[in-house]
Amino acid sequence: MKILVIDDEADIRDVCRQTLSYAGHHVSTVESGEEAVKHLGEDWDIVITDLVMPGDVDGTELVRRARVLGSADVLVMTSYPALDTAVQAIKAGAFDYLIKPFSLDTLLTAVQRCIAKRQLSRELAREQALRAELDQAYTSLARMEKVRETFGQFVTPEVAEFVLANPEDFWKRGDRKMVTVLFTDVRGFSSFSARVQPEEAVSALNDIFVRVIDAIYLEGGILNKFIGDGLMALFGAPLPNEDHVCAAARAALRARDAVEELSAARRKMGLEPLRIGIGLNTGEVVAGCVGTRKRAEYSVIGHAVNLASRLEEASAPGQILVGPETGKFLRVGFELSGTISLKLAGLPEPVPVAELIGEGRPATASPV
Repeated sequence: MKILVIDDEADIRDVCRQTLSYAGHHVSTVESGEEAVKHLGEDWDIVITDLVMPGDVDGTELVRRARVLGSADVLVMTSYPALDTAVQAIKAGAFDYLIKPFSLDTLLTAVQRCIAKRQLSRELAREQALRAELDQAYTSLARMEKVRETFGQFVTPEVAEFVLANPEDFWKRGDRKMVTVLFTDVRGFSSFSARVQPEEAVSALNDIFVRVIDAIYLEGGILNKFIGDGLMALFGAPLPNEDHVCAAARAALRARDAVEELSAARRKMGLEPLRIGIGLNTGEVVAGCVGTRKRAEYSVIGHAVNLASRLEEASAPGQILVGPETGKFLRVGFELSGTISLKLAGLPEPVPVAELIGEGRPATASPV
């Protein structure tokens, strides 16, 4: 400890210096309050001062100044103990009180108490700093979790993880993947929405979306985007799924059946039934974030996507049309109609298309 001793009696100064130096402390002494004032701004751990000294600066004033100018703890000494004197010193900020004459053990004990108090104060300060740091970290994590949750309302958790795992260059990342793409759309919704109140149209559309999205999630797919009164889902990206063809087929069947049940329930309630058409197609795509660093969305690009969209457009209410590659892998485990060649908008050649009817024996193969 770095200790400053202030007393106008040379014997007291010498005893304090020798005793405390022998105990391993670095000790300096001065003989007056005026002299002490010049040094109080230095980095002292403990200041030991006499209360009554000649001059304009007494011990009580030194206590006050020591507390203002530094972080030192102050011990006061006096040969004339009185309650009001002690109270005055303590109010000024003194830590402890020594009555002259005192034994060397008393001095060392008082200093040791002061050291213990300083150590405890440092530990408390460290604890407070650590707690503040932990509070800040918790606040940051809570904010990040809130951002993640909010982000997750606009993109799927898988896409959120993809972006958060690649924060610097997510918008430039693109990989070739074999995926199955699902498109679905509510048939006749534009004319329906023109006949009912906007609130009713939104409520009916959300009822359908809930069922379709639940079916997609149950089979491990992700909702890629909403497209008006329809949506696009992916199986096999951004997370790989070796069973993506069969998973997409099961999701399509679940979605179709759920919406058909909803349509029947609406009819019983005297409401206009609403049905969906679905298109499924499998193929190689480039998967990644499309756009710029400031505005991007995760998507897939390729002929397989365009074909899935065209199949959905061609599907009748309650019908699931599958492309040629998808059909190959669903021949085992699923019931398909006979293949027909269908001329689809935007495609130069007719496409062999089948209708997915239901699920049969478990499938044994799927593209990877």
